[in-house]
Amino acid sequence: MYLSAMLVLAVTQAPLGSPLFFVCATAAIAVFAVILAAIWRDPATHKRLFRTAILLAVAFRLPLAVPPVNSDNDLIRYLWDGRIQNLGLNPYAVRPADAGLEFTHTENTRRMPSARARTPYPPAAQLFFRLVVTLRDSPRAMKFALVACDLLTILVVWRWLLVSGRNEWLTLAYAWNPLVVLEVAHSGHIDALGALWTAAAAFWLTRRRTSLGTVAFVLAVATKLLPIVLAPLLWRRITLRDAFIGTGLFVLLYLPFAQGTDVLFGVRNVVEHVRFNGPVFRSVAAATSPDIAARVAVTLGLLTAAWCRWKLPLDSPVAWAWPMAVAIACAPVVYAWYLLYLTPFLLVGATFPLIVWSCSVLLTYVVWEIARTGGRWIVPGSVLVIEYGVVIAAVAGFIWWSHRPEANAAAPSESIG
Repeated sequence: MYLSAMLVLAVTQAPLGSPLFFVCATAAIAVFAVILAAIWRDPATHKRLFRTAILLAVAFRLPLAVPPVNSDNDLIRYLWDGRIQNLGLNPYAVRPADAGLEFTHTENTRRMPSARARTPYPPAAQLFFRLVVTLRDSPRAMKFALVACDLLTILVVWRWLLVSGRNEWLTLAYAWNPLVVLEVAHSGHIDALGALWTAAAAFWLTRRRTSLGTVAFVLAVATKLLPIVLAPLLWRRITLRDAFIGTGLFVLLYLPFAQGTDVLFGVRNVVEHVRFNGPVFRSVAAATSPDIAARVAVTLGLLTAAWCRWKLPLDSPVAWAWPMAVAIACAPVVYAWYLLYLTPFLLVGATFPLIVWSCSVLLTYVVWEIARTGGRWIVPGSVLVIEYGVVIAAVAGFIWWSHRPEANAAAPSESIG
């Protein structure tokens, strides 16, 4: 059923937000819910069946990765950013629509929607774009590279589960998550690279390979800034030497791009002017200012991570998922693919509300359909109520479940998965 839904999406190339897209996504979510409930209820140990499930996870992705990429896809901007680096230009200093840059374009990049905007992607993402373009300058190559990151994340999550003494079948909580399949294999978002580095940081730090863990953490932050809120998790878990290595790597990544230009301009522009699916940020910004609202989002994420550092072990998926979830929930822009950073850690009962969010956030694609018919780029209020309402209901349900007398005796947040 899941594979058939992905094949239908690939063959029909149903537009994002179209009725057929939602039918296929709903089918995948239904299967995901069934398999996740089965794993949590009755952990399986059949090795051959597990390998089959992983092969199916790969099969879900392959049909979606093959079709051509449209010019309105973010992948096209990735290609242009990588291409101009090979031409000796700084992606932070120019915009695709700038006069005199016609020679940097192909037919696809010439029509990209973000042609008048400065790039918001941090240096590690930029170097990834350059590497892929150096190997092959094509949208399909960029998507294949991101799918490869996704498949590597499956491997890292599997190894992390084994190292932390958990059931390897929980790998499917990532590998079969419809959000992951759709946002990477179908749409090809750079967040797949950031999720890989964040999962690698958790894995290496759990294994006490603190230098590697620190490097992976810095690369995650330098791919997209979101994981910076996880910094408290490293407190007194890495050495001073590791901290110097991480700081040095961060400086080395930013330094080549920072000469004569503002590498954070794109990020600040988003904070000041771009809004999508962020009701919390909109409310705080209306009462104060966008800058204060952004600081509130980061501060709440850091405080959540500090609480997790105090209360939870390093190998707890909860400690890695919830700080980023809080920061995203308070962000000015909450696109569905931003939640990719959470997905390697949505494995145990205490992350159940976030698993629900990873599915309900797909409802925001209705905006793509609205825009195609001339409507405004705004998430309808009814969609916001459903998207966040089911998450709040899941939080309440989990709290109720975990406070039952029989559940207290079984340590629910870890016993469920």
